[in-house]
Amino acid sequence: MEEPHCKVPMSLRSLSTKTAALLLALSFACAGSAGARTKATPTPEPTPTPVADPAVTKLIMQQFVAWQAGNINKSLYAPAVVSKLTDDKINQVSHALGMLGPLTGEVFIGPFTAQDVPPDAHGYIYQMQCREGNVYMWMIVDNTGKIATVFFKDRITTEDVEVPGTGAPSSPP
Repeated sequence: MEEPHCKVPMSLRSLSTKTAALLLALSFACAGSAGARTKATPTPEPTPTPVADPAVTKLIMQQFVAWQAGNINKSLYAPAVVSKLTDDKINQVSHALGMLGPLTGEVFIGPFTAQDVPPDAHGYIYQMQCREGNVYMWMIVDNTGKIATVFFKDRITTEDVEVPGTGAPSSPP
C-alpha cells in the first residue's frame, strides 16, 4: 500500500516578495468570500431633482435682468419692500450684477423656507448663470403674488439652509 501523498507548505521566506504578497492577498480574498453576501448592497435611491415652476422661472429671469439694468418695476413688489427699493440700493445692486455680464441661463436650486417667511408665501433659490460668473438669487413671493423679498449671494452656505421641520439652520459639517 502506498502512503498518501502529502505536500509540505512552503515557507513565505522561500517565495519572492511579489509571490508572497499575491498568496497572502488570495488567502484573504478566499477567507473573506466564505461568509460573503450573495447579493450586492443596494444603492440608495437618488434624491429627486426639484422641478421649477415655469411661471416662477420666468419671473426670476425677468427680475434678474431688471436688477442688472437697474430698471425695477416696483408695482411687482409688496408694499413693505417698496420703501427699501431706494435709487441708491437699486444702483448698487445693478452695478454688482452688471459686472457678471449677460444672463446665459439659470438653474433652479429649490424652494426654501425660514422662520420669518409667512406660511402662505413661497421662497425660491436659483443660480443665475452669466457670461462672467454666477450668483444665487433668492426670492419670496407672498400669497398675493407680490415679491416680498429678493436678494443675491455669491454662494450658499450651510448656515443658509434650514433643517426640515425645525426652522433652524443646520449645523456646519
